[in-house]
Amino acid sequence: MTDQRPTLADVARVAGVSRAAASRAINGTYGVSEAVRRRVRAVAAELGFEPHAVARALATGRAAAGRRERIEVLIVDPDPEAMSVKPFYSRVLTGAMRALGDRDIALSVRRVATLPADDTDPPFGRLLINVPGAAGAAYARRGRTVALGRSAPGVMFVAPDNEDGGFQAATHLVTTGRTRVGAVFGPPTPCANERKAGFLRVMSGAARPVTTVDGDFTRARAYAATRELLSREPRLDAVFASCDVTAMGVLQALRESGRRVADDVAVVGFDGSALAEAADLSSVYMPVEDEAASAIDHLLDPALPPPGRLPTHLTIRGSS
Repeated sequence: MTDQRPTLADVARVAGVSRAAASRAINGTYGVSEAVRRRVRAVAAELGFEPHAVARALATGRAAAGRRERIEVLIVDPDPEAMSVKPFYSRVLTGAMRALGDRDIALSVRRVATLPADDTDPPFGRLLINVPGAAGAAYARRGRTVALGRSAPGVMFVAPDNEDGGFQAATHLVTTGRTRVGAVFGPPTPCANERKAGFLRVMSGAARPVTTVDGDFTRARAYAATRELLSREPRLDAVFASCDVTAMGVLQALRESGRRVADDVAVVGFDGSALAEAADLSSVYMPVEDEAASAIDHLLDPALPPPGRLPTHLTIRGSS
């Protein structure tokens, strides 16, 4: 026997609205007029549509009696100090809590060095960070999943325009006359690769050779990488750091080598975190809080349109 229960798509079609509007009308969230809300709910009642209880609880914040729904932020990062030394994660949590508001929904955080083999207590929804593509696809098959950053095909994700951010950083260094440029790129993740691609596109177009070292978004690795850059190109006059934490290691190595920032060597980071402001660091700002909030919104309401790339912009400070 087939299940002939009406779906949200059926309600939307009969009411003459989009699925997203139908979802908002039924769940009582913002974004539709009162007239649309009444029409959609009348159609739903006429068709006998019953929204999934858990989905309704997540959207409205009213959990079933005796049960509190949970969204998990799953972070893959081998650094045991990651949560305290990488501002990115605290910004994610700020955005996630902002999106949840006063809904009675728990937000849990799980940092792991490698993905666990089992999944004994799956939450209703997951926000994935640094989860490899194949693994991300596997998690997506288990329930509602949104990734921060591009993941496997078919896995919804929210991400900034990393490539344009790298483009902006390189353009700034080229137009300010820097000719011996180095870069400490990130690990082989989609976001790091996008920043790298945008940066190298400008350098290639300007016929500027770039001395590069791959990093891992940690200060220690960036410090060692910068010393390597200086040994390979002692006349280095600029360094692009793939994130603000990386930039801290770059700045330390430059100052210990006697180079003046930015008189001798300009430095540009990526994130636009509080670290950048405190260090007077030029940095490409990415709206992490907005990314996380958008991801949570899509976990609460999968009928929302797929999110687009969020814009980035370079803030120029004293380091360049």
